Amino acid sequence: MDEQKLSTTELEKQLHRKTIEMESIQQIGQALSSELRIERLLMLVIREVNKLMDSERGTFYIVDKEKGELWSKVAQDAEILEIRLKIGVGIAGHVAKTGDVINIPDAYKDDRFNPAIDKKTGFKTRSILCMPIFEASDGAKKEKNIIGVLQILNKRNGVFEESDEELLASMASQIAIAINNSNLYSRLEKKVNELDLLFDIERELTKAYDLDDLLNILIDKITETIAVEAAIITLRDLQTKEYSKRVVKNIDLEKASQMFFSGNSGIVGEVVQSGEVYYTNDASSDPLFSEGFAKKIGIDIKQLACVPLKINDEVIGILEVFNKSEENDYFSQADMRLLTSLSGQISRAIETFQLKEEKIKADRLSSIGNMMSTIVHDLRTPMNNIYGFVDLLQEEEEAETRKEYSDIIIKQIKFLTNMTTDVLDFAKGKSSILPVKCAVNKILDEFQKFFEGDVKKKGFEFETACNTASMIYVDPEKTQRIFMNIMKNALEAMEPGGKFSIIANKEGDDVVFLLSDTGAGIPDEIKQTLFDSFVTSGKKGGTGLGLAIVKKLIEEQKGRIEVESEVNKGTTFKIYFPRLN
Repeated sequence: MDEQKLSTTELEKQLHRKTIEMESIQQIGQALSSELRIERLLMLVIREVNKLMDSERGTFYIVDKEKGELWSKVAQDAEILEIRLKIGVGIAGHVAKTGDVINIPDAYKDDRFNPAIDKKTGFKTRSILCMPIFEASDGAKKEKNIIGVLQILNKRNGVFEESDEELLASMASQIAIAINNSNLYSRLEKKVNELDLLFDIERELTKAYDLDDLLNILIDKITETIAVEAAIITLRDLQTKEYSKRVVKNIDLEKASQMFFSGNSGIVGEVVQSGEVYYTNDASSDPLFSEGFAKKIGIDIKQLACVPLKINDEVIGILEVFNKSEENDYFSQADMRLLTSLSGQISRAIETFQLKEEKIKADRLSSIGNMMSTIVHDLRTPMNNIYGFVDLLQEEEEAETRKEYSDIIIKQIKFLTNMTTDVLDFAKGKSSILPVKCAVNKILDEFQKFFEGDVKKKGFEFETACNTASMIYVDPEKTQRIFMNIMKNALEAMEPGGKFSIIANKEGDDVVFLLSDTGAGIPDEIKQTLFDSFVTSGKKGGTGLGLAIVKKLIEEQKGRIEVESEVNKGTTFKIYFPRLN
C-alpha cells in the first residue's frame, strides 16, 4: 500500500512537472512568435527558460562576430545592464567558439569557470548548462553559424541531466527562428530609418542659403544619426588644392582651421588615394593614425571613420566622425554602408550648390542688364538735361546764371548716381529666395551691428528691441536688405535728431517687425500706390524702386507688409512673417 502511495505521489510530481514544462514551452513559443525586438526577446526567452529548466539564473548571449564578442542585456537591481564577453573566453565564450554543449555539475571544479564574477556579484554558481544556438537554415549549408549562446545556472533540485539538455535543445530551433526574425526586422527597421534620414537631409538641404549653411546642416544631421561625439567636413580648395575649408561639430573651429594637409599621408591620405571608406575602432594602435592630429583638435580619439566626398570620381572633400556616443558601441559595417550612402548624397548636394551659386552669379549679371534696359529711357531724360545745360553754361557769361546752371547739373548727376545705385542693388540680389530657420533676436542683432554706428554718426537716434523668442523661416540676407531699404527711406525723410527704431513682437501666429521713424510722414495721395514700382515721395533723387523691391522680397518669403503714417509725425512699416514656434 505504501509502495503504491509512493508511486502515485511520484507520478503526480512528474505529471505536475510535465504540465509546467508544456506550459513553459507554450509560453516560449508564443513569446518567440510575437516579439521582434532583440533586447526584449533576450530577456523574455531567459525568463521562460529559467521556469522551464527550474534554474536560478540564466543569460542569453548574442554572438557579435564583427567585434568578436558575446553580448546580452540582463535585469539586475531594477536596472538593465549590458554585459560583453570575448569569444573563446569563459564557459559561454568557449561554447560560442566550439559549438559544444557544456554541462558542468560543479562549476568550481572546472578550469574554464571564472569565479571572479561570483565574487563581484555575490552569486554562488554551482551547476552550469551552456548550449549554442545555431542559425536557422534550410539545411543547404554544411556549416551553420553560431548566433547565440544560452547559459543557465544552478538547477534548484540537483544538477542538470541529459534530459535537461534534450529539453533545452528542443527549444534551440525555435529560439534560432525567433532570432532570425528579429534580425530581419532590425535590418528592415534600419533600412527604413536610413531612407527616412536621406529624405530628411534632402528636405533640410533646400533650406540652406549658402555652402557654409549647407555643410552645417549636413554635419548636424550626420552627428545625430551616426551617434558620434564629433565630426569634421573638410573641402579641398580649388585654387591651392589643399584640404582647408572646414565645418565642425563639437570641435574648436579655430583649432581645426589652423590645420592644412595635402591628402598625401595618414588616414586622410589613404582615403584620398583609395577613394574608399577607412575606419578603426582602436585608433591608438592604427599605424596611420596621428596622435598630433588628435591633440590639435583637442579630442581623445578612440574610434574614427573617414569617408571620401567625390564628384565624378574625384575626391573633393573628406568627412570624419569620431568616437561613438554610446558606451560599448563601435563603428560597424552597417555604419560604413550608411556613411557611404550619405557621402554620395553630400557630394551631390555640394555639386548642386556650387552649380547653383554659379547660376546665381550669371543671373545677377543678367538681372543688371535686364533692369538697365527697362529704365534706359528714364536715364536719357536727365542725361539730355545735363547736355543741354552744359551747352548753355558754355555760352553764359553772367556768374549768377552760370552758378544756377551748375547746381542743376550737379543735382541731375546725383539723381543719376542714386538711380543707378538702386538698380544695381536690386540686380545684385539672388534670383531665388533661400530661406532657413532664423532666430528673430539674431536677425535684429545682426542688423544693429551693421548699421547702428553709421546711423548715429549721421546724427540720428537708433533703437532695436526684441520682445519674442521666436524662429521664422526667411532668407536672412534679403531680410536685412528689406530693413536697410526702409531705414534708408526713413533717414532721408527725417531731419538730424530724428529717431529710427525696429522692434519685433509676437502677434498670433506671426512675428511682426515694426520699423518706425519720426519723419514727415507719407502724403495721402500716394499711400495706395506706395509699393508700386517707380513711386517715390520726399526724395528728389529716388527711383521709386526701393519699396517695390521691399514688397517683392517680403511676399517671396510668405510675408506681408502694411504701413501706418501721419504727416509731420512719422511712419511705421509693419512686416509680418509666419512664426515657427
